[in-house]
Amino acid sequence: MTTTLSPRLLGYLTSWHATSTRKQAASGNVVDLSFDAFLGLFEKRQLRSLERAIVEGRLPAQQHETNPYALVLSWRSYSACSLGQFNAQTACVCSRAKSAKINLPQKGDKLRPGHAASIAKALIGVPKSEYHRKAISEGCKGVSKAAWTPERKAARRALLAERKEA
Repeated sequence: MTTTLSPRLLGYLTSWHATSTRKQAASGNVVDLSFDAFLGLFEKRQLRSLERAIVEGRLPAQQHETNPYALVLSWRSYSACSLGQFNAQTACVCSRAKSAKINLPQKGDKLRPGHAASIAKALIGVPKSEYHRKAISEGCKGVSKAAWTPERKAARRALLAERKEA
């Protein structure tokens, strides 16, 4: 495949591969993505688009970080990112907008601990609207709740004491 690429495109892709794999390794992921495997992630139309942008001198604009249609090397899904193994099976080349969409947790995905903690931190102290409180109330009506066990009570007391100390 490398024989059909222009030297300028090959240079750009080599730099892209090196930068992306270095960033993934720096963030603690195990990287096993060779340059040939990286090239295999591209569709022919994506490579043609990059080649055309180089020839026409508009590659910087096409690949600019604010362009939602710029191509990015991304995780294939939220669950693939949770594995921490960046390779040809867990990576993909897609638009920045699609990457943002597919890397959100989907139904059935278990949240990463850091992600769950950041969500909880963002929600602490935020008052709920009257509509939201009413929806919670309606959702709880007719649903029996489990009794508080002595272990659960002790854990709750410990949590409240820890919060008072902080």
